[in-house]
This record gives sequence, C-alpha cells and structure tokens, in this order.
Amino acid sequence: MASSAPGWPGVRPVKTCTECKQSKLRCDSKDRFPNPCSRCQARNLSCTVDPSFRRTPARKRLEAMSRELRELRDQRIADANAGSATSPDPDTSRSQDSSMSAPRPSVAVLIDDFELMGFESFELRGITVDKQSVIESFKLFTGIFHPHLPILGPVSLKTIYHSHPFLFWTIIVIVSQRIPVSSDQNIFARLQEPYMQMLRTEALHAPIPLSKIQALLFLSMWPLPVESQRDDPSWLYCGIAINGALYMGLHRTNAKPGTTPSFYTLDMAAGTPHERLNTWLGCFFVSTSLGMHLGLPPMINTPSDLAGIRTILSEHTVPRDFSLRIRVHLILAGFTNILAHNSNDGVVDSSITQLLDSELDTLKVTFPEGWTSLIDFTILAVKLHVYTLVITRARSGTGSREILLKMGLGTALRAIHLANSRFNKRPDKAETLTLKQQERTLPKDYYRGLAFATIFLIRHFSLNTSGNPEEHQLAANHVIMAHTIFRTLAAEPEDEFGKVAGLFERLCKQAPGSTEDGKSRQADRLGTSIVMDAIANSRDVRAYPIEAQEIDVVHAGEGMSGHDHSAPGSDMFAAEHQMMPPWPSDLAFASEFWGDTSWDAYNLPTVVTPQFQPGQGL
Repeated sequence: MASSAPGWPGVRPVKTCTECKQSKLRCDSKDRFPNPCSRCQARNLSCTVDPSFRRTPARKRLEAMSRELRELRDQRIADANAGSATSPDPDTSRSQDSSMSAPRPSVAVLIDDFELMGFESFELRGITVDKQSVIESFKLFTGIFHPHLPILGPVSLKTIYHSHPFLFWTIIVIVSQRIPVSSDQNIFARLQEPYMQMLRTEALHAPIPLSKIQALLFLSMWPLPVESQRDDPSWLYCGIAINGALYMGLHRTNAKPGTTPSFYTLDMAAGTPHERLNTWLGCFFVSTSLGMHLGLPPMINTPSDLAGIRTILSEHTVPRDFSLRIRVHLILAGFTNILAHNSNDGVVDSSITQLLDSELDTLKVTFPEGWTSLIDFTILAVKLHVYTLVITRARSGTGSREILLKMGLGTALRAIHLANSRFNKRPDKAETLTLKQQERTLPKDYYRGLAFATIFLIRHFSLNTSGNPEEHQLAANHVIMAHTIFRTLAAEPEDEFGKVAGLFERLCKQAPGSTEDGKSRQADRLGTSIVMDAIANSRDVRAYPIEAQEIDVVHAGEGMSGHDHSAPGSDMFAAEHQMMPPWPSDLAFASEFWGDTSWDAYNLPTVVTPQFQPGQGL
C-alpha cells in the first residue's frame, strides 16, 4: 500500500477548519490529519472541518457572547437565591448527567484499623514503602479502581497485609503504575522488579486461594507494562484465575451459607459467600471482555455456566453498574457462540445480529436505573464487534452488508462521541485527581474499544473512496477526536497511548481506496482481523517487511513503555477539545432492512517506530 501522502479525493472536500475559516487564515489541517492544524494545536482549539460552516461576523459573535454572559449571570443569581431558601442535598446538587460520573465507590477495604498495626513501613524483597503511601494507594483503589470490578470484601486492610500479601502488593503496584501517589512518586519503579518475582512464584503456586484469584483478575483488567504487547500475559492470568475458581467451586450457585464451596478449600481462606459469587462474576466478565478484544471465544460459555451467571444476578445483591455490564457480556457470550460456529450463512448472520441488537437495546428499557455512559460505551463496543464480524464474512456489494456498514458508522461515531464527552467534561471540584489521571485509571478494555471504533472509521470511511463526502468528513472529525484523546493521555511518546496515536497517524497516511478491493489478511480472529490488518498496513507505510506469520494483537490502555519508537514528540499536544455534538442520524434501522453480515473486530495494536530498522517487529 502506498505510503505517500494521500490526495484525499472526496474524503476531506473542505481544506480549512472552522477556526481558521472564522479568522480567514491559511489552514494546514488537510496535510496534518489526524493531528489538528498548526494554529489549533498551538492554541488548544478544537480543529473540526465542517463543510456547512459559515463565518459569523465579529459584531454578531460579540452580541452572542454578551447574551450568553447575561444568561449565566441571571442563572447564578437564581441559583444563589434558591440556595439561601433551602439547603440542597449534596447528592442531588450534583450534575443531572450522572452518566459522566464514575461508578459509586463501594467500601471494599476498611482502612481504619491500619493505624493500629504499629508499622511505619512495609517491605517487599528488600524494597520498603512507607505507611502513608500504602494508605493513599488503598484509598485510591477503593474509590476509583474497585467499582469497575467490585469483587472484594469488605475486608480489613490489616487482614489483607497479614493474610493475603500477594493481593496487598498487587493493589499497590496497579495503583502506583497509573497514579503516582503524592507521598512517593517512584513506588512503581522501585517495586516493579520485586513484584514481578513475587508474581512468577505466586501465579503457579497451588492451591490458589480466593485472594490470589482476585489479584489475577485485577491484573487482567489493569495489566502491567511489558516491552512488547505480544508478551502481555493477561489472557494467561485470566485462565489461571478461572481454573482456580473452578477448583474452589466458586461457580456453584447453590452453596449453603456457612459452608465451604469445595472440599479443596479446607486449607484455604474461602471468603464469604457474597465475595465468592462476585469473584466468579468477575471471572466471567473479565474473560468475556478479553476474549472479545482478542478475537477468542469466551472461556465461560456453556449454557449451564451462562444460566448460573443469570441465577446469581437474579438471586443475589450485585452492584448495579457491575450487574448491567455483566448482562451485556452475557448477551455477547451467547451470540458469539452461535456466530462463531455457524456456516457463514449471510441470512443467518444477519438474523442473529438483529436479535443481538434488539436484546442489547432492551436492556436499557428493562433496567432504566443506574445507567451510565460507561455502560452505553460497553454496549456500543459489543455491537461494533458483532457488526464487524458479520461484515468481514459478507460478500462485498450486498445490500445487507451496506446496511450494517451504515450501522457500524453510527455506532463508532457514538462511541467516540461518548469518549470525547467524558474526556472534556468539567472537573468536579471535590476530585483530588486531574482529569487526565482519572482517565488513565479506566480499565484497558475501555481504550481497546475506543481504538477499535477509530480503526473501523479509518478503514471503512476515512480512507474509503466509495462513500459519500458527508460520511468521510464525519469519520475524519471523529478520528481526530480519538487521536487527541490518546495523544493527550500519553505520558511520553513511546508509552502505549502514544503508540496508538502514532498508529492512527500512519494509517491516515495511506492513499484512499475502496475497502472492497481485498480480503482480510487474517480472518481467524473473528472481527479482530481488521485491527491485525491495520497493523500490517501500518508496517506497509513504514516499508517494513510483512512476514508470513500471525500478527500479534496489541492492546491499548495504560501507558506502557516499550523499546519501539513512536511518533515524534513534536506531534504531541494537550488540546482540550470542545464537546462535539453527537451524530444526529438515528441509529435504529427498520427491521425490514436487516439482512447481512456484521463486523466485530478489535484489539489494539501498538505502533512501532517511524524509523526503518530491518527485522524489527511489534
């Protein structure tokens, strides 16, 4: 594939972004895509190309700003008067858009008794950590990380330290790698090697108690840095955790209270029934999500296992946000089994996709309470994966395939819009973390989904000459949004966020063409094949040789340093984009239009260096 700068025929019909057009200045957005134009990048402005944009005279802009200022002043006075009359409940005085809030913290670890231990520092293989750093790390974990995977406690921090040292140090390492605690900025750098030695010993040391299963699940959700993403052991850790859970009998939903779930737990801390059930739910959730992004079948996928998960959700108390995300993955697991084993029949695939789409949409009607933007994003990621799977198996030119491409377009645009809205939300004054720090604490799967949606747009719309200009422009603008998020979150050019942003830049250097021209280079990873194609195409742009072997999938999420070189540091920018309006088109299609293959692809590739070094791989 050509590596020269594309001419963008029909893809970006307008050469000037709205900011430069408003100021009547020359714009280089076309040449710098997906980066913002030079002027917008220097001024931290939102660089958007809109063919329908018309300049607003300076006098009208001044009048509009004055009118908005008066409205804000009047609103502030009205709020102050209302506040003097009644004292509002702090919970109800928050923003009405609760979907932008993180999951409500659960009391997972009790820290009060930690002061009674009498220790001022704690040691792991010769490396000491002071008590204040430990307490700060566990507070961050309880309030920010644990709500995404609520499988602990409540349990005393003192108990974790004395009885479950592997879980204790796992939590500290996960938190310190993403949020350097104020009392000790270098905890992760000092603990990484001794913790990895501990991990290698503990991961394969039988028997595996409940706390070790929980630690491995946390490591699968928030993996540690690796030099090459092919070395990421998340799938292996998840498999160990699930087999340990089966060995303990955590999957048994009919265990009586006060009894151990398995004969083999007699010499181990079995945990409370509630903790065991939540841990088994965590095994299902983590493995199904990982399988989707790796293009592998779910580990827990038999009808009896899925029925057991439904029984736990219906008969036991599970955090609302967690239960809704599990229900989404239950639907995914059931339909993935069917799609993966049918005979590539376009009519059957299309009917199955329609049923899955309907079931996912019904969730919000059935469970209207506790809905958040993260759950919406999860549903969109699942839909896009399934659409992609069916699209890659469909014959080009069929009407059903074109319909699913349109639906995939709307789904990808909506997913990126949600991510952009979250990324540019107003910071809460009560928050102790910056917005960038909060975003870096999200599970890796969140950024896998965001990267997958971006690759979908680049492949099928930004670089596809067979579409219409409006779709090209919508796709290009949303690619810029996603690129900005990854580039801004990069702590350094070569961490994983920076590598993903560099991948987008390389893909956008390809000459536009038709996606109907060729087959996927690797089609045995369900919908994830488009990401593997993206990696291969990126290597083409860099003139790297393509070896006749399976291309490793690379994941996006946390900042992971590697030895690969990424995009030049001068391309980095911290533009805080204005919130973009969602795509106005209705994503729901009439059932009569349903009819063909769908597309499910994802797993985030890391980018390699722009400098050619023979034989260097991902």
